[in-house]
Amino acid sequence: MIKKTFQINDSSNTRLDIYLSGLLKNESRNKIKFYIKNSLVYVNGESKKPSYLLQNGDKINISIEIEKSKSSGLVPEDIDLNVLYEDENIIAIDKPSGIVMHPGVKNESGTLANGLLYHFENLSNINGLDRQGIVHRLDAGTSGIVLIAKTNESHKWLLDQFKNRTIKKVYYAITWGKWKLRSRKIEGNMIRKKSDPTCFELTSTEKGKYSNSTFRVLRQYSNFACVEIEPYTGRTHQIRVHSSSLANPIFGDNKYGGGIKKSKEYANEFRRISSSAISRLNRHALHAISIEFELMNSNGKRLKLNSPIPDELIELEKRLSVNEN
Repeated sequence: MIKKTFQINDSSNTRLDIYLSGLLKNESRNKIKFYIKNSLVYVNGESKKPSYLLQNGDKINISIEIEKSKSSGLVPEDIDLNVLYEDENIIAIDKPSGIVMHPGVKNESGTLANGLLYHFENLSNINGLDRQGIVHRLDAGTSGIVLIAKTNESHKWLLDQFKNRTIKKVYYAITWGKWKLRSRKIEGNMIRKKSDPTCFELTSTEKGKYSNSTFRVLRQYSNFACVEIEPYTGRTHQIRVHSSSLANPIFGDNKYGGGIKKSKEYANEFRRISSSAISRLNRHALHAISIEFELMNSNGKRLKLNSPIPDELIELEKRLSVNEN
């Protein structure tokens, strides 16, 4: 905990955030604004805006909690973000594949959380300082729409919608093999695999957490398919687990049987094409294509946002279908 008190004597008409930037040299300007807006900085016993102009005689009190863990020192990074929607409460980001949501053991920088802190002054902090704004998540290899909360109130608003399952999410995927049915629901409890705790699987027991997804085949080819998935629940790796459980794993998903080894099950020509395509892809073929939710303070108005299918997935379908009639 850092506690400091400053008396202003020669910095009249200097912005509060600029003044503190000169004093707290290890803290970024965005971090300082965060402290001010969250009432960790007081001027003459009152909370002020970052733009407040200091006057001689002003007394500044700072009480900042500095966590010692590596994951707590989130650093703003100038990462390109594709903003699909923004209002005073919520931001919708079109996340590319390869971007991790927040810092972890193997990803201390270059995450979506780092980029959010750089580009936006207001972010919720319910999930801690290293996950500001983040309400839900997409796997690193999954692209598509992510909702971000600017305030703790909007964070809770979105969480309630996720909890009550009134947010409608739709995903697009390219999967291996032929589907037995054009449309079907997959449900069951999911548990961690004993052989690999980072993976999940469906179980016939009452252990784990209930999961439910609906799959619809958009285009069925001889050896693969383009499908649309609507998850009713939001378990970790849910779509990937459900798809794999039907022997139709997502293309490029090494963790759940959809990697390059899967190509060995097919005839020579498709084996060659598919293994080459996976080597080029460098991700799994899953994309959060749309989301629909209720806007805050809107008298029930719902908003639907769409994200275009990434070029690499469009190209993947073309490569895999080259020998189709």
